Amino acid sequence: MKHSVIIVGAGPAGGVLAYLLAKTGIKVTVLERHIDFHREFRGEILMPSGLQPLAQIGLWQQFSDVPQVMLNGVNAFINGHHAASVTFDDQLFGDFSPRWVSQPHFLEMIVAQCNQFKNFELLRGTRVRDLLIDNNRVVGVTAETGQVRKALTADLVIGADGRTSSVRRGLKLPVRSDVMPMDIVWLKVPAPVDIGAQIRVYIGHGRLLIAAPTYDHQLQLGFIIKKGSFKTFREPGHARLLDEIAKYVDPRLKDHLGQHRDSISNPFLLSTVSDCLSDWSYPGSFLIGDAAHTMSPVGGQGLNIAIRDAIVSANHLIPALSSGKPLTLLIETTRRIQAERNAEVNSIQKLQALPPKVLLSNAWWARLLFFVLLKVARGRHRVIKTISANSAFGKFTTGVTKVIWQDPG
Repeated sequence: MKHSVIIVGAGPAGGVLAYLLAKTGIKVTVLERHIDFHREFRGEILMPSGLQPLAQIGLWQQFSDVPQVMLNGVNAFINGHHAASVTFDDQLFGDFSPRWVSQPHFLEMIVAQCNQFKNFELLRGTRVRDLLIDNNRVVGVTAETGQVRKALTADLVIGADGRTSSVRRGLKLPVRSDVMPMDIVWLKVPAPVDIGAQIRVYIGHGRLLIAAPTYDHQLQLGFIIKKGSFKTFREPGHARLLDEIAKYVDPRLKDHLGQHRDSISNPFLLSTVSDCLSDWSYPGSFLIGDAAHTMSPVGGQGLNIAIRDAIVSANHLIPALSSGKPLTLLIETTRRIQAERNAEVNSIQKLQALPPKVLLSNAWWARLLFFVLLKVARGRHRVIKTISANSAFGKFTTGVTKVIWQDPG
């Protein structure tokens, strides 16, 4: 007899895991607090480490139909001057070159694939209010849809509901947090006609800006600021915020931003967090994705790590949930998942911690460092370099561990 599962959150981690569990006949109920996915997301980049697993689980063709931009490199600017270009190596990445995707369309695609299985159910607009605990074991949740509350029971409750996870909050599990010195303001403006398919990174004067072309012919701007300083940028208004951003870009983009001062989409603030639960498990419950380990936005790893968490979880959970073994043994399975995922999660979080401390500094040594880097880069005629698998960015893009889907059927 196969056990039943409730997954809280239909994001990339919850959605992919639900698809893999449902595919093997396990009863899966997914609770998603939003009615749909058409809202602002905080960066939608998929690296090879997230793309390759989609092919492994048989969703590559469906993913190809999701609106996206295939990125071919990075242009780096220091103090507004072009310093270097980095192209993505086709031989290294093949079909899995980094992409900026539409996360709403991506999630709807995953849900559509889940809906082909009769043992799958998605309850939209449903919030988890409480965990049902019996004899020190989670046995279900109290869910609320509109004004109606009801108890839902399952053999395993999986929290995949992100950084504000209601499951994490209900379990009160101990967490290790890293101090992050930055916040990010996300906004969009119409994209320049000749923007190409490269990410632009602007460094200097204590600021960091990322500009990326998106599938909807917009330019996604991520303005990295010192933590707690958003008020000084917000009060003058949206147009003045764009004027501030324009101070740190190259002349061509500066002119473009000036022409679109009144076309800015609603900017919103992402307060950056980096943390990890010391134990992702509790009897009858388990957490994955940002609910278990909130990732910094540095390196664009959120989507990728979530997908990889889901696939590793499925590799372990499907045999355990299909075997009819005692429920008490599930916690051994979930702890094996954490042990397998910890190495990559901890490694990526360490890589993410250092760059903001250097790039956001406006101290004399940072200004000197950026000055020297710019001189060196320009003296070398802005040599175009190709990413290698051994580079730090290569670790971000290719992943540090293999994730292989093992289809039990």
